[in-house]
Amino acid sequence: MNIPLIFFRAVVVLFPLFFIKPALGADSVLEFRASGSLVNKISLAELKDKIKSHEINVFNSIVGKEKKYEAFSIKDILNFVYRSQWTSGKYSDIAFTALDGYEALSQSVKLNEEGGFLAFRDVDVNDGWELVGKKKVDPGPFFLVWTGKFQTTDNAFPWPWQVIQINLLRFEDQYPAVFPTGVKINSSTYRGFSTFRKRCLHCHSMDRMGGKVGPDLNAPQSIVAYRSKHMIKEIIKHSSKYRYTNMPDHNDLSDSDLDDLYNYFQFQMTRKTKHH
Repeated sequence: MNIPLIFFRAVVVLFPLFFIKPALGADSVLEFRASGSLVNKISLAELKDKIKSHEINVFNSIVGKEKKYEAFSIKDILNFVYRSQWTSGKYSDIAFTALDGYEALSQSVKLNEEGGFLAFRDVDVNDGWELVGKKKVDPGPFFLVWTGKFQTTDNAFPWPWQVIQINLLRFEDQYPAVFPTGVKINSSTYRGFSTFRKRCLHCHSMDRMGGKVGPDLNAPQSIVAYRSKHMIKEIIKHSSKYRYTNMPDHNDLSDSDLDDLYNYFQFQMTRKTKHH
């Protein structure tokens, strides 16, 4: 039988794709970083030797049923690798990177809650894992799962699979345009930044970094360039008095708090001018 040569070429090209699988078993390696710098690389065998594993029952909404996994508490892993560093307040978020480059972010405080586990074995399957996702992929070598009823992706608890790397992230790593580099922590400007980060960043941005609900407060022009200090403070504290808006009033902010915010806005405008 004469089979066209193009058929063999297709087989040669596609064959590797069908057989690409995550590293399994004791050879699986998890990489740990902090602000992108390598901290350690630890094999599954080493983790099992150093950290207690658990057999857990989880309702996995990704596959739509109860699942049983063998897993490590994510808190135990982070404590083992980073000690107290990950809860020191220096790192605001933790990134989980998958084999395909996908990155899932979680606030550090969420990972400090009970219920987070890094699964390394699917107990319900004799060999390997039950496939997950629309593309039906093997979730190994590591799969972050949560046992709590409300610990779902809708509530900002990530469920990444094929995890190969964990990276601690500082706020300034993610939002360099928002962070007031070079400013002393005990200064009015830094206090204003802290208030902006807690109260404003979910809705507002600085130079296109941050929330998208409200206007950018530093681009294309800083708010201090076209609003008086008095009006800025008024709108922050009593926004509902001046316009119909989703922005909440901030009646609890003192005059000193508002001055700090204004000083932060001024600093951001000055820094932007220097960099342009």
